[in-house]
Amino acid sequence: MKLYHLIASALGALSAPAMAALPASQLTGWAMISHEYRHPGPVSGQFTGSGNGVTPPYAGQPIPGFSGMIPSTVAGSYYGLPDNGYGSQGNSADFVIGFYEVTPNFKMTGDGTTTPGSVAVKSFTPFSDPNGLLTKGNYITNGPVYTRSTYYANNAIAVDPSISNGKWLTGADFDVESFTRMNDGSFWVGEEFGPYLLHFNAKGELMSAPIAHPVLRAPQNPAGGTNLPSSRGFEAMTRNGDGTRLYLTTEASINSETDKRMLEIYEFDTVAGEYTGVSYRYAKDSSDFITGATDNASNIFVTGDMAHVADDKYILIERDDFQGPASGTNPPQQKKIYLIDLSETDEDGVLRKTLLVDLLDIADPADIGGPLAEVLDGRFNFPLQSVESLTVIDEHTILVGLDNNYPGGNGRIPGVPDGTEMITIRFDQPIASIPEAQTWAMFVAGLGVLGAVARRRKA
Repeated sequence: MKLYHLIASALGALSAPAMAALPASQLTGWAMISHEYRHPGPVSGQFTGSGNGVTPPYAGQPIPGFSGMIPSTVAGSYYGLPDNGYGSQGNSADFVIGFYEVTPNFKMTGDGTTTPGSVAVKSFTPFSDPNGLLTKGNYITNGPVYTRSTYYANNAIAVDPSISNGKWLTGADFDVESFTRMNDGSFWVGEEFGPYLLHFNAKGELMSAPIAHPVLRAPQNPAGGTNLPSSRGFEAMTRNGDGTRLYLTTEASINSETDKRMLEIYEFDTVAGEYTGVSYRYAKDSSDFITGATDNASNIFVTGDMAHVADDKYILIERDDFQGPASGTNPPQQKKIYLIDLSETDEDGVLRKTLLVDLLDIADPADIGGPLAEVLDGRFNFPLQSVESLTVIDEHTILVGLDNNYPGGNGRIPGVPDGTEMITIRFDQPIASIPEAQTWAMFVAGLGVLGAVARRRKA
């Protein structure tokens, strides 16, 4: 028998679990901003409801978690992007959108408690429209909040003067969900009400009119022609290595897609300021085992965030909308991080993906998490609803952060609002080399089986 035939037979003899072995990784840090934190600013939460024992309005601006986190210009600090505030266009007009700079003091060794490290909130940069670009086109139904006398037409609560005078943008204008920083210090931001791409300078000032996608339309888009579910826009977005391209995708499939696992990762040219027309097919895991659907006619998993690793390699989050302990009514089952290579597809043209880590079962040899409920010794979990922040710290390490849907998220302690948790995970080998390393491990394992086959034949 030819050598390559023997190797193929040996690899085919490997069990599925061996072929799907996860790369070695472990928890290296855990920190949290308390849900009680309030940043100075306009009274907010005047149009939303209570939850988990918390009743609005709030004297200032809560941090409803981060939908995106990226390294800041200061080593050890990060920019964190909250979303539109309270979940919809109709309840977030008094929530100022923008980004925070934070410095986590990660807990890195166990102390016998389940208390994470602290996070210093250094500053907040509001997004603004000083040049009135949003008044020159039909981007927002009823126009930006800063042009209104009252937050909404059906109530008499006056817009806070700081919003009006600063031409600050709010959660009724855009639902910002993803961002990346460019070499010139500017930020590209992906949002969900268009869905639009927004370009801000380092001061948070809008630099150009919102850029609509050629095809995608959310229900909130004044142009009509809706073909996306609500709140399923550009949740995941990042830049390539040199910043000439953005890659972004939606949380869910376009309405006309029959296989609801399937998403398109779109390519955007930052120099030309337009979509290139290039896209890549990505398949989320099937959720049929949860929903009972057939042939992926529905899918309840969504993307959370995306980050560049090296060359054509990117990582992204797939998550469900469940939270809480495993013994709960609707326990989480999908909080995973995958690695993809835009140059690697299967025979159907769908991107191949490698599972890096299951966030519901993370190795924790340093006992950083302590005695968490329903978690085995030496393990840590992230059973939180909207896991939506992902960034690369170094070639071995990633940061994962939470959008806590304040005050609705209560995945850590039922009945208590989640804080803004963030963790670091370190892999034993460079992340970019993991697919090749796994292939080599399978090859070596195959040789082991081959040797056994040869010995049996000789006997």
